[in-house]
Order: sequence, then C-alpha cells, then structure tokens
Amino acid sequence: MRVGITGVNGFLGGEVYKKLYDLGHLVVPLDSITRKEYLALKIQESNLTDLDWVLHFGSKTSIPDSQNDPFSTYASNISSTLSALKIAEKTKSCFLFMSSFVYGSHHYVPIDEKHPVSASNPYMSSKIISEEICTQITKSNNIPLIILRGFNIYGSKLIPGRLISDLIIAKNNNELLTINDSNPKRDYLYIKDFVGLIEKIINSFPIKSGIYNVGYGQAYTNLEVANIFRELIGESRMVRINSKKRGND
Repeated sequence: MRVGITGVNGFLGGEVYKKLYDLGHLVVPLDSITRKEYLALKIQESNLTDLDWVLHFGSKTSIPDSQNDPFSTYASNISSTLSALKIAEKTKSCFLFMSSFVYGSHHYVPIDEKHPVSASNPYMSSKIISEEICTQITKSNNIPLIILRGFNIYGSKLIPGRLISDLIIAKNNNELLTINDSNPKRDYLYIKDFVGLIEKIINSFPIKSGIYNVGYGQAYTNLEVANIFRELIGESRMVRINSKKRGND
C-alpha cells in the first residue's frame, strides 16, 4: 500500500507514519509539498507516483494561537488542505481528512455525526471550512473521502494544555494534581487504538466514504479522569481544582 501522509512531525501523523512504515507500507511524507503555496504547487514536478491514500493530519492545532493570530491559522489549515486534496486528485488516491472540535456547544448527547457544527474560535472554524472544501472537491473529482472527527486522542507524547498531559507533567514534577474545571465531560481515545483504526480504514474495500466520529464511546468529567489517574499512580493527595483558571483541553 502506498500512503502519503501530512503532519508526520506531529502527534497523530507521526504515530500513524511509524506504524504504517513498520507494517511494511510504502509511506510518503507530504509536508514539504503541502507547505508550498497552493497555486504554485506543481505535483507533476515532484517525485510522487500513484498513491492509494492521502492521509491529511497536518494543521495548526493550537486554539490560543488561532485566537492570537487567526490569519495564520486560516491560511495554513485551508491551504494545506487544498494542497493535500490536489495531491489526491493528481495521484488518483483516496483521501482521509482529520478533523476535530467542530461541534461547539452540545445540543444533545451522545453527539452523533448529524449534530450541528459550530465554531467558537478560528481553529474550529478552519476545520469546518476545510471539511466543506473536502466534501465539494472530492465529490466533483470522484475521490473517495473519509472525514474523521477525533475526540481527545491521547498518548505518550505530552502536549501542555491537554488534561492527561498536564496530569502526567504534574506527576513527573512531583506537583499537586490540578485541574482548571471539574465539570466538562469528554470522550477519550488512546493513540494506539486510533492508529489501529487508520490501519483498518486503508485496508478496507470498498471504501465507505462519509463522516465518522472517533472516540471510545464513553465520556468522563475532568475530575473523574484526574481521580482515575491519581489512583493509578498511588497519589494520596486530593486533586486540586483551580476555579480561577479555565483550560485543560
């Protein structure tokens, strides 16, 4: 299987890249191509031949950064999506777009794929726009499309600002386990389970195009997650709730 991947230096793309490579797939990093300006992109001048899949994980993912510099987030996320789609069109491959954080305020739970999308920051908006771009371009070019909406994927890579990472960092520093809001309830998925899903998708025929939520299927509050973590590490001190600060993705 020939698979092109964007975001190989990131959390999701890097884990998928390593797994598919270890399984013997021919994996092609695409970041040096998708970072070019879309209109200047010339696929025919690259070394790419036909691919079976283009997996688009590369994007600017920081919500605070998107609020501080929305122009950069929109430009990067939308242009890289267009470039990745162009590669899929030129190489006659299937296309997988990694989306997330598109549902905004919950109208009902559990959230299904028919739940209305809405954005409260530029990052979320860039993902919603990119989903629509993917849908329109793949439809007009007969490109099989899968959009995955991931729910809080975690792993060994520590990303400050995300709940499980913050808890691990606190433990490593022998600090009191602290959360900023006890109430938010979220679904979590371990990175190895996510990578296993990607492996199944690229080996599935026929391709079942569509939009799919990706999670464990059970939600936990921040406090529940922190207490589970506290028990696992044998921490006797109670979890501290910093009500003056909001955060923990």
